Amino acid sequence: MRRDLGILGRQVRHELAALWRSPIVLVLAVAFPLFFFVLVAAVVGNETIDERSGIRVAQFMAPAFASFGVVMSCFSFLATGFAEARTDGVLKRQNGTPLPRWALLGGRMGAALLLGLTATLLIVGVGVVGYDVQIVGRTLASVILTLVVASLAFAALGLAVAVLAPTPQATQAVTNGIVFPIAFVSDIFAIGGDVPRWMSALGWAFPLKHLVNALGDAFNPFLPGTGFALDHLGVIAAWGLAGAVVAVVSLRREREVAPRGAEQGRRVRAADTAPRRTARPSALALLRDQVAHTTTALRRDVSSVFFAVAFPVILVVVVPAMNGGRDATLPDGRRLAAFFAATMATYGAAVTGYVNMPELVARWRGLGVLKREHATPLPKAALLVGHAVGAIWVSFLTLVAVYVVAWVLFGVGVPTRWWAVLLSFLLASVCFAALGLALASLIRTAQGVTGVALGTLLPLAFLSDIFLVGADLPQVIDRISWLFPLRHATRAMTLAAAPPDFAGSGLQVGHLVVILAWTVAAVAVVAWRFGWEISEPRRAASSGADAPGPALADVAR
Repeated sequence: MRRDLGILGRQVRHELAALWRSPIVLVLAVAFPLFFFVLVAAVVGNETIDERSGIRVAQFMAPAFASFGVVMSCFSFLATGFAEARTDGVLKRQNGTPLPRWALLGGRMGAALLLGLTATLLIVGVGVVGYDVQIVGRTLASVILTLVVASLAFAALGLAVAVLAPTPQATQAVTNGIVFPIAFVSDIFAIGGDVPRWMSALGWAFPLKHLVNALGDAFNPFLPGTGFALDHLGVIAAWGLAGAVVAVVSLRREREVAPRGAEQGRRVRAADTAPRRTARPSALALLRDQVAHTTTALRRDVSSVFFAVAFPVILVVVVPAMNGGRDATLPDGRRLAAFFAATMATYGAAVTGYVNMPELVARWRGLGVLKREHATPLPKAALLVGHAVGAIWVSFLTLVAVYVVAWVLFGVGVPTRWWAVLLSFLLASVCFAALGLALASLIRTAQGVTGVALGTLLPLAFLSDIFLVGADLPQVIDRISWLFPLRHATRAMTLAAAPPDFAGSGLQVGHLVVILAWTVAAVAVVAWRFGWEISEPRRAASSGADAPGPALADVAR
């Protein structure tokens, strides 16, 4: 028994070390739930609910965002990491070691459990120090039990998704496609909102809402008892048991073979290897081919398609439906569905141009693709412009998808000043693509690009009338948000799409000038810093004589 615990402990420590080397995981699983808690608390306010006990609004917000941290750590990122390990052949190599399969799975689940507990402790700690959140002593044991049961259940569900999904990209898209929409109907982002009955029923069918309510009841000092919500825990445990059964059965049936898609990648027809041109292609042909290449690469990345296209469409469906549907309006009289269609189109363009496309460029640089392309007739200008135009085209598809869904479900028609909407959207898309290329020019690794891009885009999205519409931001935060192009793009789009009788509607020259200024600055950075060369980590790894021997942990993985 002691030997087994030692093996499990070392494997947990190994997985934690791997997580520590992945800053994007730490940012999304730990930092983002904490940031969302602080931001929503600042926007909603932390008013005192009960003067005698000093209970404030944050007392009920902290458990909700702690639940979000748990599900992101134990479901989304565990599933993605496990799927990547299978695809890269890590699990196949580990099968040839004395490491038992139960220790392999237990190590990943244990690391995810500790990561989720860390996110919870940070949120509750910040709530206690900065927002007067009170710890209810008599329910502390129930809080710990709920967190452990929920973490293990979500970890089992994450393993089940990772086993069933065909690729890591599909796993990431599926997990995030489940978590984010359900979070809106599970009292996390829509705390106290007037959720339609069918959405509330949908939320209760999944374990996340049960976790939010179980923790919320344990943090509620007005409720008697020790806080053990056996009904909620039963639902969570049942989901976890189902996920564990699916994962174990699927893993037993699966034969560890070459990474999925490897054989298909080797089957290249002779016609595909034959040269298609005998003369030097024109600059226009090179640009056209590069645009098609970039568009195809972005389309084939399932996670990119989800976050840039599917996620904005989902929010256009969920948010207006939660606030009255066709009849929902903003305080200024504008229809919420029309307003949200414009903001989600802007957000989709930002994700494509500022996150997905530069990550693709950095990944190709790390693999040496750009260095090899440097020896071809492809000029640097065609490469960069092709990537930008490809991102703009995908962004335009998001715009069309968002407005089609808003028209079908909520009757949102084509804006009266459609030309102003298209012009504003085009300039914003160009700006986001230029900023994305500038980011890829300054940061060499794909993981670093993704971390910085998401670490700046998501907070600014909350400050730019995208996720929090009409929020009364603190003056300092409000001024900071106007320094960046995202809020100007959102304001330009929403006012261009507003009815003609709305005050200030139409083409927003002032906001577009700021967007153009950011575009010019980004283009200057690209011209100064962009390079074809392979990234430094890859270059060091490829120099066999000078590279040190592999570490034991790397061999184990």
